[in-house]
Amino acid sequence: MAGSDYMAAVALVISFLSFGVSFYFGFRDQVHLRATSKLYNGGEDFGPPYIMVRVVNHGRRVAILTMFGGELDNGAWIGTCMGKDGRGIRLAEHEYHVEKVSLEDLQEFAVPDEKTHEYTELWFEDSLGKRHPVRHSRRNIQKLKKG
Repeated sequence: MAGSDYMAAVALVISFLSFGVSFYFGFRDQVHLRATSKLYNGGEDFGPPYIMVRVVNHGRRVAILTMFGGELDNGAWIGTCMGKDGRGIRLAEHEYHVEKVSLEDLQEFAVPDEKTHEYTELWFEDSLGKRHPVRHSRRNIQKLKKG
């Protein structure tokens, strides 16, 4: 193998490494929201049980949460605008937001069929319209309903 072949091989390895590093930092430079839920059983001293929903921005870009909502048992969805005047909540890198959901919050009155429907799953929506499902929300809602 001649010297120019070694140089070409080294240049190829360096270009693959450069591509890998660029891909990693490009992927990391996006919004990555992680929403989780945890059921807290209140007890006598702490009030009624509730679900604590927490959303964290693990990405490097600022995320703007515009809506908190969920799927209903009839297949429809309902959401509530977040922030002052519905303008959203800004989450910078590693910032979080917490919502407390009680049993009364899980029931919604649907106008078209005039029945009360319950949430089956929760999610957050960002300013780009992407919905981020809340992890374990379905399971925790069912546990909260059982008491």
